[in-house]
Amino acid sequence: MIRVRIAPSPTGHLHLGNARTAIFNWLYAKNNDGVFIVRIDDTDLERSSEEFEKDILDNLSWLGLKWDEGIGIGGPHGGYRQSERFDRYQQITNELIKKDLAYTEDDAVKFRVGNEGSISFTDLVRGDMTFNKEDIDDFVIMRSNGSPTYHLASTVDDIDYKITHVARGEDILPSTPKHIMITQALDQDLPYYCHLPLLFGPDGKRLSKRHGSTSVKEFRNRGILSEALFNYMCLLGWSPEKDTEVFTQDYAVSKFDLTNVLPSSAIFDEKKLMWMNGLYIRALDDEIFYKRCIDEISKHLNREIFTTEMDRLKLLTPSIQERIENMNDIFQQVSFVLDEPFNVNLEDWERIVSPKIIHYLYEVKEAIQSIEKLEVEELEIKMRELLIKFDLKPKEGFQAVRIAITGTKVSPPLFESMIALGKAGCLARLEERI
Repeated sequence: MIRVRIAPSPTGHLHLGNARTAIFNWLYAKNNDGVFIVRIDDTDLERSSEEFEKDILDNLSWLGLKWDEGIGIGGPHGGYRQSERFDRYQQITNELIKKDLAYTEDDAVKFRVGNEGSISFTDLVRGDMTFNKEDIDDFVIMRSNGSPTYHLASTVDDIDYKITHVARGEDILPSTPKHIMITQALDQDLPYYCHLPLLFGPDGKRLSKRHGSTSVKEFRNRGILSEALFNYMCLLGWSPEKDTEVFTQDYAVSKFDLTNVLPSSAIFDEKKLMWMNGLYIRALDDEIFYKRCIDEISKHLNREIFTTEMDRLKLLTPSIQERIENMNDIFQQVSFVLDEPFNVNLEDWERIVSPKIIHYLYEVKEAIQSIEKLEVEELEIKMRELLIKFDLKPKEGFQAVRIAITGTKVSPPLFESMIALGKAGCLARLEERI
């Protein structure tokens, strides 16, 4: 049975690169009815924290990556934190010393490489790989403080957890010969290796903070849907079929194979992610989108949404769904219909206001007063008639109404906004401007 793993270090938030690695491992396991394992590589006790571990696990779950074994759910192979397995690493170290395959130097233990021969293996992405031993120095497997290095702990865990395929970033490729030597020294079968392309920014340099957000948490906080981020991350080094970019998790599972991953570096394009997120937002069921809007607004205000507010929002959300690219834009779009202090952007107002505009707004108010029930068609007809009367362009007159009604020149469609606010609300806000 295929067994794969993701083994992040809880020394920071879940990085996009680690998330993409987790997605590819998860897809491969699901495609092959295998086992996906999540373990925590926390041998760096000083930098590891519960906060970062929680962030990693929470955001893996948010992406829809349910694991079969590991942290939080256990499994048949003991603990899934390296910090709980130091006795096991010491046992292996002693075994290697006894075989004269490791030795002590300056209170640390080094693995004895030797300088003859080579290490060869077939990478599922990169093909045949060969490393000459003469290019590899003896390396530390146990530090002087008694903590194992990544080379030892990761390799022993892969052996103990019976990992069949090790799929990880290509930055680990130079370490793979060391892991192979340790595995062979312990008389164990080698797993298949797959070194995934690293993520780069649009400038061709490795993805880092200079490119903006780099963690799953940051994009989640910026209003990206989990479905959209999962879909986009799948495309970073892999594609199911030509010209197929938008797909479900089930579809990705049905098509995925590690051997189809491209070896060239993958470009993370935030603009494309935002575009894709907009597609996913517009594809949401109306009721689901409405409920997500309520959740987002409630979270922003740190309170429950009143029934009267919900009624107004229900009228407005269909228009918003067609316009936004991320869920964080919702509050700005709808704040004018909430029972919160209302403010007008005075800079926007000063740019548009004139005596003619004031007269126009006065008659718009009178027209609204005469309408028994606000409807889009009647509102538009009356307000366009008044534009002609005052020799105003729609950009001038409608913009003035928009600012008076919503407080800003950026809002959902004007007539839908007026209907959502209601007749009394429109009249009150126009009165304040004239």
